[in-house]
Amino acid sequence: MKCIFCKSISGPFNTREHILPESLGGGDWAILPGGLFCDHCQNRFGSSIEQQALADYPFSLFRVLMGIPTKKGKAPWLKSWEGIITGDPQLGVLGYEPSPIFKDAVEERRKTEMRILAHPLKPAMVCRTLLKMGVEIVAADGSNAVFDSKFDAARTYALLGQKKGSWWYLQHEDITAISRYLKEGITLEEYAAKIELETILIEDTAEVFHLKLLYLDLFTPLDPRIQPPPEGSLQEPEYRLFVV
Repeated sequence: MKCIFCKSISGPFNTREHILPESLGGGDWAILPGGLFCDHCQNRFGSSIEQQALADYPFSLFRVLMGIPTKKGKAPWLKSWEGIITGDPQLGVLGYEPSPIFKDAVEERRKTEMRILAHPLKPAMVCRTLLKMGVEIVAADGSNAVFDSKFDAARTYALLGQKKGSWWYLQHEDITAISRYLKEGITLEEYAAKIELETILIEDTAEVFHLKLLYLDLFTPLDPRIQPPPEGSLQEPEYRLFVV
């Protein structure tokens, strides 16, 4: 037993860790093998870092649109200046409690559109959560490669928020796919086929973590030496680069 983040061998190692959080659709298939994630590190991630990331864009919007319930079985929700929007197990169905300023306009049908801020308020937390998943995916292959020093910068920034220079993540949203899922729905088989966690080898030894969630793709390097795509090379708003 050895923690892949703090490298402690004393543990304790009593809790199960989902590489893909349950609130993003991770099930038993996404559980990290035992003895690799100590309780102290899991508590740090779960109580602050991951919690803030999952409540932020793009994860909060994904949870609401897909109607993924919380651990307590409650409907997912997000709050914006427009009001409170809740998800539903039936795709394409959303609940909406307008802010007081819009309440009369909504009831009188003078307001028929709703706008949501499509920008993370805490991109550093989103990035650190992606790095956490990336380190865990490396560990899940059963080898000791995760303890290689080349992953030290990623694990330190993920756990402690300490880094030299900047880090980045790239986001791609397929807007057409979002509309299709909301209108036509999706089967469990299709859902499972479009959820993916992997590492991509770049420049022989450096790796990039890739998370695919249906219409959403997120990439972040597991080595700070990997540079982001050149400015101006991405087509916004489908592709967006966040530097933290």
